[in-house]
Amino acid sequence: MSRELKILLVDDDKIMLFLHEMFLKKTGVLCETVLCYNGQEALDFLNTYDSGMTTFLVLLDINMPVMNGWEFLGSIRDRADLPPVHIVMVSSATEDSEKERAFSFEHVFDYQQKPLTIESCKQIIGSRQIRDFFNDITFD
Repeated sequence: MSRELKILLVDDDKIMLFLHEMFLKKTGVLCETVLCYNGQEALDFLNTYDSGMTTFLVLLDINMPVMNGWEFLGSIRDRADLPPVHIVMVSSATEDSEKERAFSFEHVFDYQQKPLTIESCKQIIGSRQIRDFFNDITFD
């Protein structure tokens, strides 16, 4: 039996959530997508799954109320009980120090500028960490 992929879009900006979900769909991504408005909502959602057959792709904003992206990353850092989580930081921050900090977390495999585009979505789904979930998608 193969693993399934679920996508968590985590951002307090409803317009960004809408755009990112739309661009993923335009790229051909048909996975279940869950919208979370802060890191705590995303953490609560992950806590409802055992580590069985689900892998999560999390597109994570940094600056959010309640629990920001850094706090979310810190809270999952040593959680062996969580299902597999692959994270793309999606932020308007352009500082190299922010990118370096993001990549210091083992779950983070990419850092993209807001807003995502169809091209950045193609780059994400073509990444080594998750591309096997998208073998049926071809790009023109």
